[in-house]
Amino acid sequence: MRTRRQVLGTVVTMTVLTGCSSATDEDLSAGLFAPTFSDGSIPEQHTCDGSDSSPEIEISEVSRETASFALVMADADAPGPEPYVHWLIWNIPPDTASLPNGIPQRPTVSLSERSTDPGFPDHGTNGPIVQGTNSANEVGYTGPCPPSEDGPHTYEFTLYSLTSMLDVEPGATWTDLETAMQNQRRGSVTLTATYER
Repeated sequence: MRTRRQVLGTVVTMTVLTGCSSATDEDLSAGLFAPTFSDGSIPEQHTCDGSDSSPEIEISEVSRETASFALVMADADAPGPEPYVHWLIWNIPPDTASLPNGIPQRPTVSLSERSTDPGFPDHGTNGPIVQGTNSANEVGYTGPCPPSEDGPHTYEFTLYSLTSMLDVEPGATWTDLETAMQNQRRGSVTLTATYER
């Protein structure tokens, strides 16, 4: 009988073949899947036209050498030299099966939905999960809100597999997080979806 992680791994593999999820480093250390992105687009509920709630993100195929995850959502089609970041969340424990829908916009959050897989070693990742300040100058998630004349924008959800917890203050920016992750990355995977107003 397959475990939940093995089933999710199958879904992620299928998604990779359709071009919605891809490995961005040689050492792929997790799989990434969003149940509500079934047709490759982001539903209105997760955007500025809806309730602006963060989507459920499922994590699978986790390496036992992973000590924590960081997730970054950015608009790949936003103008400007710097990425337009919609969501920064890190110190996600490696045994987290999913980030639930509608995570509060607070600097630190705790998740009620956690795996109890005894196969994962204790990396000391039992503290709060941390969120940063996005490009809208808000802490936590802000959904897609592209100009209506732009057509569809592509949004990238990149999950970074890290070798340790990150000592980064809650509410930090993408620049701070990127600097802290430089020597901690084991691999990453990116899930893409579009939204058009």
